[in-house]
Amino acid sequence: MLHFLCKRDKIEAGEEGGEILKLLFFDMEFANGKIPGSVFSFGYVITDEEFNILEGPTDICINPDCEWNEYVAKNILAYPMESIETSPLFPDRYEVIKDLFASVDVAVGFSVSNDITALRRACTRYELSPILYRWFDMEKLCRRADKHKEAHGLAGYVVAWCGAPPENQHRSDGDALATMHLMRAICADAHIDGEMLMIAYPECSGETTAVQNQLQNKKAAPTSHKDGKKRKRSRHRKKKSVEAKGESK
Repeated sequence: MLHFLCKRDKIEAGEEGGEILKLLFFDMEFANGKIPGSVFSFGYVITDEEFNILEGPTDICINPDCEWNEYVAKNILAYPMESIETSPLFPDRYEVIKDLFASVDVAVGFSVSNDITALRRACTRYELSPILYRWFDMEKLCRRADKHKEAHGLAGYVVAWCGAPPENQHRSDGDALATMHLMRAICADAHIDGEMLMIAYPECSGETTAVQNQLQNKKAAPTSHKDGKKRKRSRHRKKKSVEAKGESK
């Protein structure tokens, strides 16, 4: 079972300001799902366990350096294409993003496995060290909740639990804020704070590890930065001569 560092543990450990549990609500958008690590925005908001906003919401724009999926470019991209493609590449945003995860106790997302995979692959793509953090998945929690079984997707769950649709959908900072509103509404309904909710649902949590990243990286085939196509291994096959083909008939 994953142990979330509780306030009492922090105070006993003598950490300055340890009475505050910090949560990073985050979301990412991708230019092309077929190109690993093609992140073009990282949105976040940081709160305490009672959902008082400490930082954000903020959207960090990133040049994905790849060919765009046509549907994403027309329906998901919330910024002018030029502003994204003139943004810094992922390596130039790496330290900022890494520091955000390091500054909090838990990172909270919705369907977080997609973001975990994309972030890991972005690090692999540019040969950067993996970013390690504890996470909590609000989609897994919603599926286990007794209420609003009919809802699905972030927008659907926000409408069901909060009574209004989220703003700035498909913008990373908007989805990060919507995830925070969702967790806050569920906690308010149960009369608990964010820390108590995560402790009550350990099956919705986990953490990235260096070993996990190494294993996943070995499975992934190398890709070029621009088109994301897999580099094919050469295969040595003996070719039959024309004469041999004729003899076999």
